[in-house]
Amino acid sequence: MNFTTERLELRPLEKRDREDLLFIFSHPEVTRYYEIETMHDPLHAEILLDHFIANGRLGICLKGERRIIGSCGLFAINTAYASASLGYDLSPQYWGRGIMTEALDALLCRGFSALGLNRISALTYPDNSRSIRVLSGLGFRTEGLLREFGFWKGSFHDMSLHSLLEREWRSRQSSSVSS
Repeated sequence: MNFTTERLELRPLEKRDREDLLFIFSHPEVTRYYEIETMHDPLHAEILLDHFIANGRLGICLKGERRIIGSCGLFAINTAYASASLGYDLSPQYWGRGIMTEALDALLCRGFSALGLNRISALTYPDNSRSIRVLSGLGFRTEGLLREFGFWKGSFHDMSLHSLLEREWRSRQSSSVSS
């Protein structure tokens, strides 16, 4: 399923996106807050791409371009609880332009409207201020710190939990339309 925003197209990832994904995850700034190492091997990018495709992750492209500059998706969808988790990444040369906010806003609309979700959550490193700023700008609230929640790259890591409820999202949508 493809959908567009003012500047972007979100589309299902495909096998031919491997080189673009490798380029994105070859930046240490991208993998700094990820549980994976910085990539240099196309095989690692292919494994990650297969995982993303299996979980319905979407590629983020500038309108009119085929190359992906990032990805985003809802995963761990629990239909009984009407909840999901959010994941995303973006090539560093596009940081600070509002691209991720634009892409995630469209994805949240799909999650709350088309999928009927009530809650979408996201995990970030506590010091990942860029990601926290994106989530906060979309209306997410920080719920708390999950101490030593994960283990990767040889150590335990704390994670901050953020969430957005459907009624909060609708309220934001209503207030932005009236403004």
